[in-house]
Amino acid sequence: MSLVSRYLLMLLLFVCCAWARAEPLALDHEREELAGYMSVFIDKSGKMDFEDVAAPYNSERFRPLKGELNEGITDAAIWLKFTVQRSSQYPAEWWLEVQPALIEQLNLYVPNADGSYTMRQAGTHLPFAKREVEYRNPVFKLQLPTSVPQTYYLRIKTVARSSMHLTFWQPEAFLSKLGSEQLVLGLFLGVYAMLALASFWFERASRDGVYKFLGLYALGCLWMVLAESGLMFQYLFPGHPQWAQPTWTLSFLVGGPMAIEFLFRFVDMPERYPRLTRYYLWAIRIYVLGLISMIGLGFHAEAAAQRWIVGATVIAPLTFAILFVPILKSRNEIRYALFASSAALFAEVAIRALLEIGHVERNILTENVGFLGSMTFCLISYYATSRRYYTIRQAKERAQSDLLEMAQRTEQELEQQVRARTDDLLEAMKTVETALSRERAAHEEQRQFISTVSHELRTPLAVIDATTQNLTRDALQENGPARMLGRLEKIQQATERLSSLFDNYLSSNRLDIMSQGVHPRQTPLLPLLEDAIRSARPLANRHLFLLKKKHLPETIHADPDLMRLVLRTLADNAVKYTPAGSLITLEAKTTEDGWEIEVRDNGPGIAPQERGMIFDRYFRGRASSGHTGTGLGLPLARRLIRMHGGSLTLVDTNGAGAVFRIWLPRNPAMAAEPAGSGNGLVEAGS
Repeated sequence: MSLVSRYLLMLLLFVCCAWARAEPLALDHEREELAGYMSVFIDKSGKMDFEDVAAPYNSERFRPLKGELNEGITDAAIWLKFTVQRSSQYPAEWWLEVQPALIEQLNLYVPNADGSYTMRQAGTHLPFAKREVEYRNPVFKLQLPTSVPQTYYLRIKTVARSSMHLTFWQPEAFLSKLGSEQLVLGLFLGVYAMLALASFWFERASRDGVYKFLGLYALGCLWMVLAESGLMFQYLFPGHPQWAQPTWTLSFLVGGPMAIEFLFRFVDMPERYPRLTRYYLWAIRIYVLGLISMIGLGFHAEAAAQRWIVGATVIAPLTFAILFVPILKSRNEIRYALFASSAALFAEVAIRALLEIGHVERNILTENVGFLGSMTFCLISYYATSRRYYTIRQAKERAQSDLLEMAQRTEQELEQQVRARTDDLLEAMKTVETALSRERAAHEEQRQFISTVSHELRTPLAVIDATTQNLTRDALQENGPARMLGRLEKIQQATERLSSLFDNYLSSNRLDIMSQGVHPRQTPLLPLLEDAIRSARPLANRHLFLLKKKHLPETIHADPDLMRLVLRTLADNAVKYTPAGSLITLEAKTTEDGWEIEVRDNGPGIAPQERGMIFDRYFRGRASSGHTGTGLGLPLARRLIRMHGGSLTLVDTNGAGAVFRIWLPRNPAMAAEPAGSGNGLVEAGS
């Protein structure tokens, strides 16, 4: 071959390669679209690595894209190649945004100064915290040198439709566009929420199930917007990327059947054609349940969504054909509204299906057809339902007018009945006053009865105490076994505790404590904590008690009797609901605005589902099985602390034991709760 022929051949190859290579994008604006500046290579095997793809012998396999990437549904690996050149009037930092939000895997290969490449990752396969920018769409932060073209490679792996939109942003421009974007999304979400609430209100007011299904469809659309826009992944489960695709798919599988249910019930299909309605709706439900089961069995959620969209291309026209005659028989304004809403819904289904298979170019209209179609359907359907409700209200107003005429005719009779019932009411008020007097008398008798029982129980208690002391003295003199001495000691402690309960809580003074309020004063704290340990020892089963005296305040401002009851309750509970040999720790410290007292154990802790109910009256958790109690100890303890102006809370320990924290103010104000309610009876444990 001659030298001239070789030169012409090389020139021809250079021209062809230059034509096949996408032009570099000049970054001379704060926002630049990559559409028309990219080349694509489809790796059908999905096994080629970056070194193979970027090798010179594979450069001809990239074909230029005229617009956005839109390859339809494919499981192949897609490689994009693009070159950018920054203008000197802009800073070196640029952000690359990739849409849509739900892309499984993005690998961006960024050139280094030495010619090597660094891989950066994004997509829904990563937890949200690993993203370079905390935003619903994947965003890469890039540093571009001045006037030097930079070639990037982007590997895309997704089982959804491979329709992508890439944009270069200046960071300030990107942040400024978030305001308008959030406004639009907020309007969508707000409208859906208002439609759902209004529909449920109509359903409650009219008892018509058609509004319930419209509200459920609006909630499904709200769900779809949150899932498809990436907001649900960003805010609800950022640490669980495996939930992003299933939640988006479920929004489709829930919203579509709800729309069909609404249309059938709106035109009274269950009453007109009950058998057809039942068979058709159940067929759709079974189809949807089958798709949902695919997700549960481990199939990819996107596969279920694609099957629903393909199935909807058959279901949508079939539904329209079934409802065509019933819609024609509706009132004019409702008929036109239903035709318009159905057309919007079916157009959405058709465009989505064409977009999935790559037969429709991706643009702002086609990409948001789901939002626009569902919103149009909701608004028009809501108009139709409001017209229907208006018709019902007119009928109701006519009925009310008839009733008003009847009421005017019977006005005199009603006045006579009112006078008669007024006399009956006066008589009833006298009866109520008499009943209240009897109740007060019964309450006083109850108080006297409790006082009498308390007094009568002291005599046998004194006999038990004296007998136990004599037995202990005899056992010590005769060198009795240690087990017997231990048992006598427990009987003695229990007797002393019971006697203390009678003296402190069943006396006539203590029966008035809930009605008279607290009497706080400077009270030594150490004796109260030691008393709580002593009172809990009879219930202990090899439990260990630890009283931390470091940083322990000498005094607190509290009612000593009430604080004794609270601390005994917490210590008793710590012993009763922990295994044998557990460690019970009591400690306290001074804070800037008061004092904190903690009672801690290393037992199994309190179940998360029971934490919110632990202070409810009469609530007893699963750990209380086998223990006596009425579930009043903790509620009473919290109330007594609140009467001090403080708080009693359960500290979250992530399942490691239970910690109850008392906070008492240094300068307590008036009690937040009145002390008058309650019957004055207390219980030592919950």
